[in-house]
Amino acid sequence: MKLPSGLFWLEWVIKTIWDPFWWVILFLIILWVPFLRVWWWVFLPLMLERQLKTLYLWYMNWDYDYQKAKWVMLEMTPPKEILAPAKAMEDVFSVVWPLLDVGNFRERWCDGELINGPYWCSFEIASIEGKIHFYARMRREHRLVLETALYAHYPDIEIKEVSDYTKLVPPTVPNEEWDMYGEDWDFYNGKADAYPIKTSEKFFEPQGERISAEEKRIDPIISLLEGLSRLGPGEHYWVQFITVPVPKHDEPEFWEEGQKIINKISKRPDKKESTLLEDLWYVAKQLVLGPEKEGSGESASYSWEEDEETGEERISLTPGEREIITEVENKLKKPCFRTTIRGVYVAKRENWKPPHKILMRGYTAHFSTNNLNSFAFQGATRPRVHYFWRQRRAFLRARKMFRMSVLRFPPLFPKRMSSDLNPILSIEELATMYHFPLRISGMVTPTMSYIESKKAGPPPNLPVDE
Repeated sequence: MKLPSGLFWLEWVIKTIWDPFWWVILFLIILWVPFLRVWWWVFLPLMLERQLKTLYLWYMNWDYDYQKAKWVMLEMTPPKEILAPAKAMEDVFSVVWPLLDVGNFRERWCDGELINGPYWCSFEIASIEGKIHFYARMRREHRLVLETALYAHYPDIEIKEVSDYTKLVPPTVPNEEWDMYGEDWDFYNGKADAYPIKTSEKFFEPQGERISAEEKRIDPIISLLEGLSRLGPGEHYWVQFITVPVPKHDEPEFWEEGQKIINKISKRPDKKESTLLEDLWYVAKQLVLGPEKEGSGESASYSWEEDEETGEERISLTPGEREIITEVENKLKKPCFRTTIRGVYVAKRENWKPPHKILMRGYTAHFSTNNLNSFAFQGATRPRVHYFWRQRRAFLRARKMFRMSVLRFPPLFPKRMSSDLNPILSIEELATMYHFPLRISGMVTPTMSYIESKKAGPPPNLPVDE
């Protein structure tokens, strides 16, 4: 929930005082109010309704969705020559999105099946001592859908089931031998999810028509892969995009928020549901006075200009305002995922290199724009504390983030229904951030896993002995 700008201090109070000590505050209120001291057993469940609901759904989903589900880790090895654009990966995500299964009341509250569990599907890049791998972790029954979509756009790709790469490090990190650091990423200053980031269409160099479109493309993922390739022995880096499909009926406020942005910039009044009396008054007004002329009423104060082609009047917008409207509308019309974006650096203490722990910061900077959206790492989850029991709290945060990374949980689990630290990305935005690197001369790292040669069957005219 976005608070008004004048109540910015309330967010600090909620995160610093209420969230960690809400049970203490409720207990003191019960002791202070005589009426509650007597009837506490009636009011306490009502006051704790939200927390009890969250814990119950967490328990049921943990038992049903995670423990009983069969998970598969797929390694995707692309060929060295990738000519397919980033739009190909966008289409892959569009094929995967409909796998969302909406359970009924009994399935959700009795069997533990939720609409969008936080561990639905994860697309990942892992650097294991400098060797780069692309992975996808999902339910086994969804494997065929993903493989079909990938083979359709990348015919020469190799997909195989492998063990979880997180098992290459001890299960309890940090410890005496290993250390870790990680960051979760959200939109900067909690900017509305409807604002998109810089997408693949913007990464072009105007170099003339003699150069192909793929050669003109500046692939931002190359910078990330270059940094990941510089890891040495005893160093691991995990990049995770944990995706949860967002159906329109489940989070209508996202589309409403986007429409409000468009209406505000285009100076179009928000549509409000009118009552029967208001509708009758409007019809009577139209019959007596006639229809309102364009540019009158609420729109009279706006700046209008004449279209040179049609001769019609339109609201005057700056180029930046037109771009915002276009990009927001483009995002709203595409399937979207609520996405956990996480970067985790795990290394032996003798091999620890501080610059390697912030590789994601340079990567996310590629997608930032001043008029649209940008990313920022969130201090609420990263293992770094500035005040009060710093070492102990930082250690506990590191342990929690490591556990969340291994289980593919969102940052604030079990607050699974919360939108905090889980920005909504369209399939275009997700494909811009996660895709196989394009073949650009001199920019592909040699430490990445590639298919050295194409697989082909025998020629059709091969002689056969009868």
